[in-house]
Amino acid sequence: MLVVENSPLYSADFFAVDDPWSYLSDLRENHPVSIHRRSDGYEFHALTRYADVYDAYVDHTRLSSAYGTMIDGSYRPEKDSASGRMLIVADRPEHTALRRPIKHSGFNRNMLDRAGRTVRRNLRAVLGELSVGDRIDFDKVVAPELPKGVLEVLFGIAPSDARTLLEATRTMIGYRDEAYTGASPLESLVDAQMDVLDFIDDLIGQRIEAGSGDDMIGFLAGLVSSGDMPRDVALLNGLNVAVGGNETTPHTASLTVDTIHRERAQWLKVVAGDVPAETATQEFLRWTSTNSYVQRLTVADFPVGGEVIPAGSFVTLWNMAANRDPAVFDHPDSFVIDRQDNRQLAFGAGIHRCIGAPVATLEIQTFVEELAAWDKAFVVVEEPQRLRSNFMLGLTRLPVEVVDAKDVGA
Repeated sequence: MLVVENSPLYSADFFAVDDPWSYLSDLRENHPVSIHRRSDGYEFHALTRYADVYDAYVDHTRLSSAYGTMIDGSYRPEKDSASGRMLIVADRPEHTALRRPIKHSGFNRNMLDRAGRTVRRNLRAVLGELSVGDRIDFDKVVAPELPKGVLEVLFGIAPSDARTLLEATRTMIGYRDEAYTGASPLESLVDAQMDVLDFIDDLIGQRIEAGSGDDMIGFLAGLVSSGDMPRDVALLNGLNVAVGGNETTPHTASLTVDTIHRERAQWLKVVAGDVPAETATQEFLRWTSTNSYVQRLTVADFPVGGEVIPAGSFVTLWNMAANRDPAVFDHPDSFVIDRQDNRQLAFGAGIHRCIGAPVATLEIQTFVEELAAWDKAFVVVEEPQRLRSNFMLGLTRLPVEVVDAKDVGA
């Protein structure tokens, strides 16, 4: 098994300025199971083939989520401080008990319909304010409107509060990037996390006092009030939903606009109605693979890819590599907007498949529909600036100009 000392997969700079796609592709072809070490003693196994990543996702018995889902979440195989109390770092039976009320209150059909309508309203409003010749940073002006609409519905908050919450969660995920944190990344991370927790705690208090609420926070507050859920568990899972949803879709939207600019001829198939928005959305999700990986810990020996990863080992499941595996996808390194049978793993698989996957997919599909129907278009006018993160593939700056749709072929 290949052992990589001082692996670039630890480096935020590598993902911001280098070519992690090619590096992971080489691993997938030649060393699908590998060990990546760092000078401080931290090491993890990396899985890069689709079949191996999928097998690891669905084996929730031998691979635990309770020890943190990110590289550097812990330097030792010790349980996360929120283990068993927050959905993303819970194993069964705690995971089942947490997932049920969150899905029931935040991701039921009624909430999805409301969120979809609010996202569409927000997008139409922001796009409607733009004129031909305007130059904006898409990442700052348009992209946040997707999760902002969802927050307004799930958390029952005003648009201004939703944007404030978005800024804090963006700092939490992008704390290693000076675009969000300045010169004190760890302090910024802690401050942002406390801001989010305080915000959610205030919301829970308000819902308990009011005795009602037709949103997710209101439902969780009811459980706290009745004694069926500890307040810290409601807080942690509110944080989980806020961070999980708020960062993936804006970055996916920005990368989608950049992809459209580079693949204009394919995009015009959607504009013309030749490719359904639903089909295009699945390819944008595969191509962008915004959540690059997740981490697990083996609690028993785990056979995978002809190797055996011993118990007590960190394992990273590289979604971005799996989503370009030629064993599953024809022409995997090409963007194919009408790709059929698209089995992308952007949201994982198994019991830990992202609980927000339906609403995130709805956000991106709504964005694709609104962009295709818009009488204008975005043209990228400067090289985008990539986020310094190995966990989240995204952009911190996407300068675009608004042009008449007819001028780019629509």
